[in-house]
Amino acid sequence: FPSHDTLVSVTIIGLLAGLGIPALQSALKEGKKAKEIGALKSLIVAYNSYTVDNNGQLMKSYDLNGTAYDINGNQIGGEESHESHRWPWRLAPYFNYGFYNTTHVNDMESYIKSQGGLSQTYLVSVIPSFGMSLYCGGNDYEGSRTKASIATYAAQVNKPSQFIAFVSSRSFAVGKRYEGFYYVEQPKGSSKYDSKSSPKTTGYVSARYNNNAVVAFLGGNVSVIKYEELVKTNYWTWYRDWETDRKSTRLNSSHRL
Repeated sequence: FPSHDTLVSVTIIGLLAGLGIPALQSALKEGKKAKEIGALKSLIVAYNSYTVDNNGQLMKSYDLNGTAYDINGNQIGGEESHESHRWPWRLAPYFNYGFYNTTHVNDMESYIKSQGGLSQTYLVSVIPSFGMSLYCGGNDYEGSRTKASIATYAAQVNKPSQFIAFVSSRSFAVGKRYEGFYYVEQPKGSSKYDSKSSPKTTGYVSARYNNNAVVAFLGGNVSVIKYEELVKTNYWTWYRDWETDRKSTRLNSSHRL
């Protein structure tokens, strides 16, 4: 080819590549999101199966009395270990120990595999892709939470389809960011999501899909929800319906003549 034809060809290829890369990145992100949605659908089924087997009691995200076992029946970490107290290993029998299809997907699946796989019981317990809500079941490690804000039994929740059980999560430790953490809570402060902010300021919630997070509700439904919506109390408070109704009743009564 003449030199100018070669230059034109290279320029066209560069332009096409430039157009294709963003589209490819977008497709890859959509694929990751779809994988999370599928994983959360399996996870919430497992969680509700545990609830049924335990007379309606909701599993805590961290249970000081919790014990856990691996797929071979060996106790995980011992009674005093964090591994046995956090929810992933305690819930594992209900999803048949299929961590890579249920609790650890995308980035966290790759990271756990790179560190030695499921034999790394501590890592498996602390950085699942999804955090369990502190208000769903409770958390013995976070003792400052008031009991009134926590639903301990499924029967307490008026609208399970609007009460968060799990959310895409993130954390930071030893100079490294992880797209996973074992619990979440209602984000504090600004309704604008900043991925570079401290995970604690967002309640460990990760809105990693264009300011959206993948959410599983206690009722079994899974949705993709904007971060600014997650800042509101609506999805975190189990008693909000009767509280709202009670306030509405008082307001209506005060206007009666």
